[in-house]
Amino acid sequence: MELAQDQFSMGAKDTSWDRALDAVRTTLHVPAALSTLIRGAWGNNITPKDFFRLLGYPGSNSACLVRAAESTQEGEPLTSIDVEGAIEKLGVRTAAVTVAVNFVCQSMLESAPPEKVWLPVLKRLMSDVEIGYHFGMSAERLGTEEGILVGFSYWAGLAVLLGRHPREFAELFKSGDLNVSKQLVTEAFGCEAYQAGSLALQQLGFGPDVATAAAIAVGDLRTDLVQVKAEVATWRAARLWISALGRGELYPTDESAQQAFPELIPPVLYELGRNELPLHLSMLYQHINQVREVHSAWTWHLPRATYEETGREVAKNGMSHAYTTSRTQTAVVR
Repeated sequence: MELAQDQFSMGAKDTSWDRALDAVRTTLHVPAALSTLIRGAWGNNITPKDFFRLLGYPGSNSACLVRAAESTQEGEPLTSIDVEGAIEKLGVRTAAVTVAVNFVCQSMLESAPPEKVWLPVLKRLMSDVEIGYHFGMSAERLGTEEGILVGFSYWAGLAVLLGRHPREFAELFKSGDLNVSKQLVTEAFGCEAYQAGSLALQQLGFGPDVATAAAIAVGDLRTDLVQVKAEVATWRAARLWISALGRGELYPTDESAQQAFPELIPPVLYELGRNELPLHLSMLYQHINQVREVHSAWTWHLPRATYEETGREVAKNGMSHAYTTSRTQTAVVR
């Protein structure tokens, strides 16, 4: 991989990128048709009709698009009209991110890890995804689809490592705290989560620029000695904003991140308790607080409509030692 060998090479004896690539390839098995679909959609080079036509890749889950677009009532049979309408409503870039997140989460669940391990990961993942969505909606330089992807980027790596090393993952995070040191993660898996996440995004079809931005932003890598594109700085700032908002803070402490999205800095008088918030910030904080209080209510990243149904599916297939993903059971009627 160009990303692993050239851009972030850390010496001839370092094998962390090789271990990360092994985790990605072993866990995801990305079909060529899926990466082609995402590449075309992310570059705005295909139409919604093209997107629908390319959905026939192995393991595709059309239902996730309909759930993300909230285009049908729960329990109604899924039709091709529903799926086409969902793609139109979401737009091809958001639809691409949606199928990518869904694919990674379902691929991870194929290793049938214990529910106490995967449940907190997927809840935290979707909370950051939704925070990223609302942040992207408010941030002029980002947009909702990129906000979702930034929110997902850290958790993509953890999901891949969980799928590749379910027992080691369960042991490392047995306390339930998902914030462990980089050293412990490297000792357990031979690589860091940001490495697996960035390579996963590249394998999925988002391209080396997004993978590079994700690696630098999530891994908090130094960029003062190398030339990087402006997108990298935007990603890093967005990552810091999403993390800060998720902790209940109004903005990150990093000044460069603040300057990247000045429209989201609250007025000084508001912080002093002497003024009200502008409407766009009031709405943003309202959405973020709802997510922080109870986790995201979105479930389009799951193979089933709810966490309960997904838990039963994973447990059933875990007992048989042959988890069969439900992705193939959601093909649309054409």
